[in-house]
Amino acid sequence: MNTLKQENAMEDVAALIDDILKMFSSAKMPHLANVNLYLGIPYTILSVFHEALTLQRSKDESERFRNRMRYAGIFKERTENTFKWDDNTYPHACPGVIEQALTIDFIRQKRNLVMSGPTGAGKSLLAVIIACKALREDFSVKYKTAHDIVTELQEARSGNSLIGYIKRMQAYDVLVIEDITFSSPDSKTSQDFFSIIDKRYERKTTIVTTNGNIKKWIKDFSDNSLWAGLLGRLYQEAILINMNDAEDMRVKWAKGFLDSMGSGDVAVNESGIGD
Repeated sequence: MNTLKQENAMEDVAALIDDILKMFSSAKMPHLANVNLYLGIPYTILSVFHEALTLQRSKDESERFRNRMRYAGIFKERTENTFKWDDNTYPHACPGVIEQALTIDFIRQKRNLVMSGPTGAGKSLLAVIIACKALREDFSVKYKTAHDIVTELQEARSGNSLIGYIKRMQAYDVLVIEDITFSSPDSKTSQDFFSIIDKRYERKTTIVTTNGNIKKWIKDFSDNSLWAGLLGRLYQEAILINMNDAEDMRVKWAKGFLDSMGSGDVAVNESGIGD
C-alpha cells in the first residue's frame, strides 16, 4: 500500500513538473524549462508554484488578448451569447448559414463573408463576434470602416506611404470592412482598394458588411473596368448572409428593456442592454 502511495505521489509530482516545463517553454523561457531545477522539491511547494504560474499565465493571456483586440480596432469582446436570433429573425438568410459563419471554418478555408441588411439588423455585432473568435484562434485581424480605408489610402498616397499601407491591409488574416457602400472612392483610390482585395483573394479572409447594394456601388466607381473583378473577388465562394427585412435588433432590445422596466423586472444582457 505504501509503495502504491509513493508511486502515485511520484506521478503527481511528475505531472506538475511537466506542466511547469510546458508553461515556461510556451513563454519562451527555456532556461526555466529545465527539469533538473524542480527535482527533489516537495509536492506542496511545487503545487503552490504551479498555481501561481497558472494564475499569472491566465492574466498575461487576458492582457495579450485585450492588446490584440485594441490593435485590431475592436474595443470590447463580443461572444455568441450576445447575438440572439431564431428561424424567423432573418427570413431571407439560408438555413444554418449563421451557424456556419460562427464556426469560423471559412477563415481557415480563406473564404470571404458578405453580410447585407438594414441598420440594426446585427451585421456589425456578428462581424465583431467572428473577429473576436478569430483573435482567440491567433489569426491576425483588422477591423475598419470602408470610409476609413478610403481616407487612409488617400492620405497614404499623398504621404508617399501607399505601398506600405496596401501591404499591411493585404497581410491580415482577417480584414473586416464595415459599411462598404458608404465610401465614395475616386479613380486612383478605387484602384488602390482593388489592389487590397485582389491580393487577399483566395489568400486571406475579407468580411464585408453593407446596408446598400454592392453591385450598384461598384458600378458607380470612377473606373468601371474594376467593378467585375472586384465583385468576383468579394463574392466568389463567399458565405452570404442576407439580413434584409430583419427586425431592428436595437429597437427590439429597447422595447424589451422598457417592457421589463414596466414589469419591475430588468434583465441586462452581456451587451449592457435589457433583454
